Amino acid sequence: MVVTYDPTRGGPAVLGRHATTDAGLYSTCLAFQNLWLAATAEGLGVGWVSYYREEFLRDLLSIPATVRPVAWLCLGPASRLQQTPDLERFGWRDRRPLAEAVHEERHRTSTRGGQA
Repeated sequence: MVVTYDPTRGGPAVLGRHATTDAGLYSTCLAFQNLWLAATAEGLGVGWVSYYREEFLRDLLSIPATVRPVAWLCLGPASRLQQTPDLERFGWRDRRPLAEAVHEERHRTSTRGGQA
């Protein structure tokens, strides 16, 4: 499944876009996150293919130049869901404490060398 975003759809006065240019893109991301949660609740697995070039996918599926491919998702039955995310399971990224991601009042720099 390929999720796309068309910034020309609906015209320039779409709620949110007049103040935040990327509001439509954010709404698209929220929509497929909700799809992902619903699929998981129904026992389906979802995987986000993140190693492609937009131009490649646009050409492969004849997507117009004004439409942006946002997510390429694999969706289907899952025999089981992993308890540990793949990024952590395969050593690609360590899980960080929630306290490093939550900011109160102001943003602060992480103590682990990078932005929290």
